[in-house]
Amino acid sequence: MGTTTFSGPVVSNNGFVGAITGAVTATTITATSVSATGNLTADSGTAPAAGGMSAVLMSSTANLGVFVGSGAPTVTAAQGSLYLRTDGTTTNDRIYVRGASAWIAITTAT
Repeated sequence: MGTTTFSGPVVSNNGFVGAITGAVTATTITATSVSATGNLTADSGTAPAAGGMSAVLMSSTANLGVFVGSGAPTVTAAQGSLYLRTDGTTTNDRIYVRGASAWIAITTAT
């Protein structure tokens, strides 16, 4: 099959079959699964927000995932979520886990 280029919205009632090569730009893509043999990048054009923003959300539990941001975490997240702090400088302010009611700093090695 050759290459097809679309300049407007594309709709498929039965899904698409095959590989996609090159960039895909969309507001929302819903997929059953995504696999990559290279890098999978999300929000690469968005700077981490102060207090946090979602990087990867997973499962049907609301706000369960990995969050990134500068400063101490203030983002609302489900218990068990992780927060990676971009400006952490000591062994107790680089990574956090969400407990039942608060973010808990994880002590890391220097």
